[in-house]
Amino acid sequence: MPEHLAMALIFLVSGFTMSFAGFGFAMVSVPLLALLLPIKDAVALQFPYCLVLFLYQAWHYRRHFSWEPLRPLVLGSALGLAVGTFLLYSLPDLALKRALAGFIAVVVVFSALPAGRVLAARYAHSPWWGRFCGFLSGSFLGAYTIGGPQAAVYIMSVTDDPRQAKSLLATFFSAQFVLMTLVYAAGGMFSWPVLRGTLAYSPAVALGSVLGFWAFSKASNRLYRYVVLAMLLVTAVALWWRA
Repeated sequence: MPEHLAMALIFLVSGFTMSFAGFGFAMVSVPLLALLLPIKDAVALQFPYCLVLFLYQAWHYRRHFSWEPLRPLVLGSALGLAVGTFLLYSLPDLALKRALAGFIAVVVVFSALPAGRVLAARYAHSPWWGRFCGFLSGSFLGAYTIGGPQAAVYIMSVTDDPRQAKSLLATFFSAQFVLMTLVYAAGGMFSWPVLRGTLAYSPAVALGSVLGFWAFSKASNRLYRYVVLAMLLVTAVALWWRA
């Protein structure tokens, strides 16, 4: 398969996942793009789409937003973001890919097991649970722009409303990604050739996003959860094998 066609399919699936689940664009796109590109280039190429889609979803689900559940998450992520950004520029590419693959697998297993959901619900109302998830989210957000699963574990434990969950996730990451734009720009990650490459795949992202919103309106909570977990597990296995 030609590289550009493969990348277009990756962006289409990533856009679908993001609009379907409320997070997951980077978690799908970065590992798959890293099979074709250095991981730092993969992060830079998909980053603008993450920012735009989170801003749109924050606006789209704004009526379901509540600030109180986000307080612990924001506090924990502040330190985690600084740690993760440092790791992105310090660790070798192989270590980043292996760490990313292993983490995705752990998140999938934790989310699929009943014991994992029970544990999350038990500590949902503890501020330290939110701070811990926020720290993990910020760390991997800074390193890979992948902080959705950790934040989602916390947010899903404090609300059963998928639209409120998507509102909280989108608002949380919109603020994070605006800050990361400044950090990455200062670090020289963005360039005009990279941004032109990003724009080339905008039709694929737009199509995937439209399909994702349509599927979310039709699917049950259980179905969309299983689909996303299966996709992430396949991605983790492929990334580990290629690395």
